[in-house]
Amino acid sequence: MRKPTHALLCLLTATALATPMKVTDAQKVGNLRLGLESSQLAPLLGKPSKEGKPVEEGATGLTVKDQTFKKQGVVVTLSREKKARVWRVERFVVTAPCAWKTPQGIGVGSTDQEVRKVYGQLLDAESQAAGQLVVGTIYDGVIFHIKKGKVESIFVGAAAE
Repeated sequence: MRKPTHALLCLLTATALATPMKVTDAQKVGNLRLGLESSQLAPLLGKPSKEGKPVEEGATGLTVKDQTFKKQGVVVTLSREKKARVWRVERFVVTAPCAWKTPQGIGVGSTDQEVRKVYGQLLDAESQAAGQLVVGTIYDGVIFHIKKGKVESIFVGAAAE
C-alpha cells in the first residue's frame, strides 16, 4: 500500500514544482496585495501620514485616492467605482525603509540579478529600460526600479492605461 501512495505523492510534488509562475504570484509585497479592502490596511500599516483627495481617473472611470505611509515606505492608491462604498488597493509602491518582500523573496535592496533569476520567464523584454525590470506588463504587472544594481522600489499594479 505504501508504494502507490509514495508514487502519487512524488508525482503531485513534481507537478506542483513544474507549474509555471504567473504574474499574479508576484503581485504581493508582504501582506499588501491588489484588491485588498482599505479597512485591512490599518492593521498592516497603521494610520496614513498623508491622504490625497478622491479624484475621478479618466482612463478607468474609477475614483482614486492616494494614502502615504511614510514611516513604512509605502504609498497606496485606493479605488472604487462611483457608487461603491468600499475602497480597494488599485496599485502601490514600496521603498526603503519597507522590509517586506514578494512571495518569491525579492524586496528593496535585492539585486537586479536576483530579480532576473527569480522572474526570468515573466520579464517583459519590450518594457525593459535602464533602471527597471517589468514582470508581466506595465498594464498589470510588477515594476522593479533598479539603482546601482539594487531594487530601489517595487511598483505593483497598472502603470499605464
